[in-house]
Amino acid sequence: MDKESKEKIKLLKKQEKYNQIYLDYGAEAYQKYTPSKVKKAELKKLKKEGRYEDIYNKYGPAEHEKILVKAMYEEIKEAKGPLKAILWNIGKKLKIATAYTALIAATSATTLTGMAMSDAEKNIKNNAIEYAADIEQYNNKINKYANEINEMNLTDVQVFMKVMDDMWGSIKGYKTPELNLSGFYELDLATEEGYGVCRNMASDVAKKLNAINPEYNARVIPVGMGDTYYQIANITRTVLQENETVSEHEGEENESSPDILAKIFGNHMVTLVDVKEDNLTLVLDPTNPGIGIYKDGDIIMLNPVHDASSNEKIEYEAKEYTSAVIIRGEGMQGVVDTIKDYFSTYEDANLTFEQIEEKYGLEAQNTALDEVREMSKTEQEKFVDSLKVGDTEKGEPKSINENEVIMHQRESNEQER
Repeated sequence: MDKESKEKIKLLKKQEKYNQIYLDYGAEAYQKYTPSKVKKAELKKLKKEGRYEDIYNKYGPAEHEKILVKAMYEEIKEAKGPLKAILWNIGKKLKIATAYTALIAATSATTLTGMAMSDAEKNIKNNAIEYAADIEQYNNKINKYANEINEMNLTDVQVFMKVMDDMWGSIKGYKTPELNLSGFYELDLATEEGYGVCRNMASDVAKKLNAINPEYNARVIPVGMGDTYYQIANITRTVLQENETVSEHEGEENESSPDILAKIFGNHMVTLVDVKEDNLTLVLDPTNPGIGIYKDGDIIMLNPVHDASSNEKIEYEAKEYTSAVIIRGEGMQGVVDTIKDYFSTYEDANLTFEQIEEKYGLEAQNTALDEVREMSKTEQEKFVDSLKVGDTEKGEPKSINENEVIMHQRESNEQER
């Protein structure tokens, strides 16, 4: 698209003449430059009026398919109950995935599922044997870390933010991992100069949260991430290698079209965590530090988009099936748990959306970070003060060498036991 056309489109966008963008420049330009809330409102209207051909022309076959699937889902839900509707919806996704990967002629969705489960389970079992010593060492470290966190008596949001903050503070940065072990992606971050990408970070955070509190039921899930970025929490990141899911230049236009497989299997990984007192499943994105909610089958990030004047919300498309079969390798039980997970998102939370934003939104995230950092700083200062030994002659502290510090720590630990 030439510069003149872009300028005209931006003017039309400023004037909120979104339909004119569609008429003058086509569906692709309309999709790119029209705010999500406007598109959602129009889709809702077109769906209500049964104008599926307009949906197809303006939003493309993928959105047309999605609208039809949702319409059929509602019919099944009303006639046969929600659980059966969700089972049908999951089956629909399997068939779509099979078709896109050009395997539909050779095998059924059921066979494909069996193959994927078998391969994933086999890889995870082999990795568990080959890397047993590394896994044990990692587990020992996070158990010790969990004990330290629990001694701080933090709130849930403080725990979530501290774990993400500590993760970034303890690794070399964001970069393609070396090991990349199925079932144990977190090990890439545990090496002396650890680094990794979203799957490693999401897995590491999930393992630590479960060690801190098993009731969090933390687990990873792949998602489809678009090209609009939100305001991340105040966590310093080191990005050694950029891609479409992490960038030091959030908010720039991205004209690259997503890979078709990314549409099916996702292009990003996040962590899901349950907060029972709120009857809510939260979404933690350790890569782009922020918190969202998994509600009514959709993932909505609570961090605002970079355009301060916008009321848009960033949405990730959950890829539940991929998570159970390909990522976690949990076999048929994983599929059953995934269906339950999806089903539970339709339950009512104990908080309104406004209360959720107040409790877990960007302001709450940054406040929690300030609080836990101050706690850590205070504890460190107390420890340093406890090592000072007064000089009886000069009235000044004596210098203490490293061995004396270590001996003091050991004595303190023995007394605590």
